[in-house]
Amino acid sequence: MKIPAVLSITVVMVATSALSQTEDYSAYTTGSTFPHVLINDRSVSLQKSLFPDYYENRSAVRDMRWVRQNDSTLIAFWQESAIHTLELLAELSGIPWAESDFDIHLVRYYPSVGSSTPLIIPTGGIRRGALTQAAPTGVSMKLNLIYQLAHRNLAQATPPLDTLNPIIARHPLMQPGPYRRDNLAMLLALVTCQQIIGLDSTYEAYQSAFWKQHTPGRQILQDYLLSEWILSADRPMARWIAEEPHTSKLVAITRTPRRAKLPDQTRKEVYIEGLPLKGSLGFSVRTDESNRLVVDKIDVFRLAYACGLREGDIIRGVNGRRPRTHKDLIEKIMAAIDEGGATLRITREGQTESVVIQTLELPAIDDSSYWDFFEDSLHLDQPLPTDSLHQAEPD
Repeated sequence: MKIPAVLSITVVMVATSALSQTEDYSAYTTGSTFPHVLINDRSVSLQKSLFPDYYENRSAVRDMRWVRQNDSTLIAFWQESAIHTLELLAELSGIPWAESDFDIHLVRYYPSVGSSTPLIIPTGGIRRGALTQAAPTGVSMKLNLIYQLAHRNLAQATPPLDTLNPIIARHPLMQPGPYRRDNLAMLLALVTCQQIIGLDSTYEAYQSAFWKQHTPGRQILQDYLLSEWILSADRPMARWIAEEPHTSKLVAITRTPRRAKLPDQTRKEVYIEGLPLKGSLGFSVRTDESNRLVVDKIDVFRLAYACGLREGDIIRGVNGRRPRTHKDLIEKIMAAIDEGGATLRITREGQTESVVIQTLELPAIDDSSYWDFFEDSLHLDQPLPTDSLHQAEPD
């Protein structure tokens, strides 16, 4: 089936182990040329294994009974939309479903919004330590299901499941993380949701307090993907990925930061007057004549510099919110880092840019490996060839 070109969702958004179980499954499955998908809302052993300490004095059976009593809306949605959803995800991503079957596990509690492999959706709450946050409901829950499915679909085009052209499988933007693959999955989910539940409902879900909190790469998503990558069956996500140069601004600002290293210097030799010796960020700001926060001093050995912030940058916002004072700025950055990262909107030499402040962790695959792959045959400042990209064939 050939779907019509998908209109950009941005216009409205800007303008407005084993897990094998012995329990019975819910009745609905999908077939055809798409994965055989079972909804499992009886995974007592799975739920208990996620929080063994919590379930020492609590019944996991009772909590899974709660799931079955409260998942009828989600199951009804899946019964109605399963085949269309799987079909759209494959066509809009340009990545075929390689799996023959998998399960959607519904549990009451999970440590995050969900998991794509295995595919797990919390229906009761996101539980971290002793704290539990309510899981999304309504259209926000539907978005979560499609988001996890989008993640799973994209993961089929990454090593070792690199059945597509290696241009896609090894592209930096396909690395896991909130600013790369998570954002691609959210873009794919939003455009798919637009077709499944409608534009207004998709907008409502995306703008909900839950998804505002749980999409740390949101600003990057809006600035570089929602406003630029228009997905359709004729121009799916795989083609957009292939044509994004490894030297692009999007790739650069979403790269996991490295700690700065200067030759012939040690930490003890560096002291910057006006900056405290302790603290992870390592920068201070002043207020200019227009009451804007400007980076005044910055320590090249600490986090902010490693993430790309520089002296003289005018800070206009943190994850879409304008900081009023130095204290307010630091609080917003630290709160955002706890949720995955802080995207700073800055002005540098008259140009508006983005800087992502995130924890210092090396990526699973070093970006340098990508350069080795292409440097002998391709010019990285040009769009990559797309002749051999897979696109879903019409039924």
